[in-house]
Amino acid sequence: MLQAIWIGLIVFLGKADYFVGTAMLGRPLVLGALTGIVLGDIPAGVTIGFELELIFMGMQAIGASIPPDMIMGSVLGTAFAITTGNGVETAITIAMPAAILSAFVVNLFYGVITPLMARSADKYAAADNDKGISVIFLSNGFLFDATFGVIAFVAFLFGGDAVSALVAAIPTWLTTGITIAAGILPALGFAQLISMIISKNIAVFFFFGFLLSAYLGISIVGIVCFSAVLVGILMMVHEFIPNKKVCPEGGNDDDNEF
Repeated sequence: MLQAIWIGLIVFLGKADYFVGTAMLGRPLVLGALTGIVLGDIPAGVTIGFELELIFMGMQAIGASIPPDMIMGSVLGTAFAITTGNGVETAITIAMPAAILSAFVVNLFYGVITPLMARSADKYAAADNDKGISVIFLSNGFLFDATFGVIAFVAFLFGGDAVSALVAAIPTWLTTGITIAAGILPALGFAQLISMIISKNIAVFFFFGFLLSAYLGISIVGIVCFSAVLVGILMMVHEFIPNKKVCPEGGNDDDNEF
């Protein structure tokens, strides 16, 4: 019971952007670590959170499109993976369905509940009642967070035995497929992120890091060190190659009379 309460509070904290702003508390890496602390297995929580971070990294809300809920999926996936004694494969097996189902509740809030409460906020705005607007805003945020906290509490409290039975009933061929997917999905999530930020100006640095890893076998820490040195060199370029001012006639602005 106590662990289920903590799981609900972790989901509440992950959803608490209304109260603390975008503080990155809802990232799978943070939620996985917190879940590991609550369940007494911090290394597993951090490891599973890291893997789920790679998977959910490229999932962003664009317009009215709501992606799978990474907060609910990360917490429940990590929690059930730790309690059942299985690894990342189980976390992914549980996280994705949980995230997709939770996204329906998110759509319910955004499409029905929040617009209804927004009408009350409009009435307060018409009456110049700023306190009323604040109450509506905070109430909607608290209701949103509390709903998912309760869902996570109930799912973890009553779903442990069911999840354990489900994991035990998974055939070997499906487990093998999930293991393969566990290796593919992080690459897919990172590729989605790259597709949003890549440009011709930074693509060369991406391939530089890839070549260092693939052909020279340099570790990630080594690549980061190389990158830091490269950034320092690029920052010092302006010191050694000063910008030349161009005269209106098209020539160089040179004050040297000799």
